[in-house]
Amino acid sequence: MKYTLLSILSVLFITSVTTLADNNQNNTSNGNSFSNAQPYQATFFNSIKDSAVSIANKNDLFPSIMMAQAALESGYGTSSLAVNANNYFGIKGNYQGQSTNMNTSEYGSNGAYNTTANFRKYPSPAESLQDYATFLNTPRYSNVHRSVAGTYQIAAQNLVQDGYATDPNYSFKLIKLINDNALFTFDNNSSNNSSQNNNSKNDNSSNNNQNSSSNNNNSAQNKPKQPVQKNTLATATYFSGSHPISVTLSNNFSKYNLYNHVKDTRKKVTKYKWFSNLRAGNIVNVDLMAVQNHNGKNSIWYRLDLHEGKSTKKYWVYNKAVVFPKINYQKVNKQFILDKFNPRDAYNHVYSYNKMAMKIDSSINFQVKKVFADMEATFYINGMKTTWYRINVKGYGKVWIDSNGLINTEKNAKYYPENGTKTLASNYKKFKLYNHIPGTNKNEIKQNWNGINLTDKVVSYDLKGVRVKYATVWYRIFLNNKSYWISSQAFAQ
Repeated sequence: MKYTLLSILSVLFITSVTTLADNNQNNTSNGNSFSNAQPYQATFFNSIKDSAVSIANKNDLFPSIMMAQAALESGYGTSSLAVNANNYFGIKGNYQGQSTNMNTSEYGSNGAYNTTANFRKYPSPAESLQDYATFLNTPRYSNVHRSVAGTYQIAAQNLVQDGYATDPNYSFKLIKLINDNALFTFDNNSSNNSSQNNNSKNDNSSNNNQNSSSNNNNSAQNKPKQPVQKNTLATATYFSGSHPISVTLSNNFSKYNLYNHVKDTRKKVTKYKWFSNLRAGNIVNVDLMAVQNHNGKNSIWYRLDLHEGKSTKKYWVYNKAVVFPKINYQKVNKQFILDKFNPRDAYNHVYSYNKMAMKIDSSINFQVKKVFADMEATFYINGMKTTWYRINVKGYGKVWIDSNGLINTEKNAKYYPENGTKTLASNYKKFKLYNHIPGTNKNEIKQNWNGINLTDKVVSYDLKGVRVKYATVWYRIFLNNKSYWISSQAFAQ
């Protein structure tokens, strides 16, 4: 594993701000008062806190992160984007058809630069907060969620790692803002607050009973020791992939309940029934995996998207309720050429792997032409066979890629169903016409342009092919009611 100076500094910084947060929590009697904030900052936080807490808790997010981002992105609600468009998070694009064009600073390989972009325009601040939550409720940002990140410090780091912001110091700014304003106090949900109130009541009652309990100390010492109770709450380790995975419901899926969290990992976990329209074999999506540990025993859980309209609600279920595609592996020793016309994403595992697969990079970025495969994997999705190969790529190591992104060197050509029109170049006659791509068929016939009646340099084609040996591109065109193969070099660029 490689460690950069930035990553080391990040660990040191997160450690320090975590300690600072603990100190702040101990020293702050009422984090909701924003006593350390400037008046305009306190006004801003008070204006969004109720909506932020409600929306964040419903979407498995940290209210502190939401409020800090809103403040940082909007200048505490004073930016022109916030004032004119109620956009507190700098989310680009349009919202219900509404957008506004603004100047913005971005970070690239050469540092910061200014540009313009369209940003979403909202009818109200609350809708900006809700759209932010919806924006983060995707597999790309799954490790920003409270159930995965665990702490707001980790969630802030994951935001940058997942590409939300191009500013490399973005996570540090968020954490400092949260600590300076004690926003972490809002991460305690209503159930936690009520339990704290109950605890304070219990503390009072225990104080009142101190004397009576002390009188019974002697008798208590004579009682046999009670066995230590095992931990009633389970722990969970979460694993996310780059994209949701399509799975099917098992034959006995309905015997397992749905939950809003992994079972037994919270004091209050809500149980749900399956929708009545679901049947065994129906396809649903999995976007998170969790390994639950309860008193030393492990179990596997998955988070499901049940396609219930526009709702972003997702449910956790025991692994026996779903069936992943069966993957068949076999060792191979094959050579391929990366297909530049059909680049594919490469993963650390086969895409439908039941332990989730993380995207490594797109094959378009691999600085190699030929690759070797040592493992083949085949599986079926919706009745269609899919084949993947594990290839060794310089700079990346071993990665898995869909066979559609590879050209088998044992074959003479690879064909692509493509059609359209192209314009012949001025020197098109120097290129011969063929009935097959040269070198791909024993019955190859070559023909020059004599006898071809060409009325227009614009010709139609219905197929593209690559001659594997030389990696040359060819098109099948139509001339005088006949089809011919011709080199792509015959066309105007």
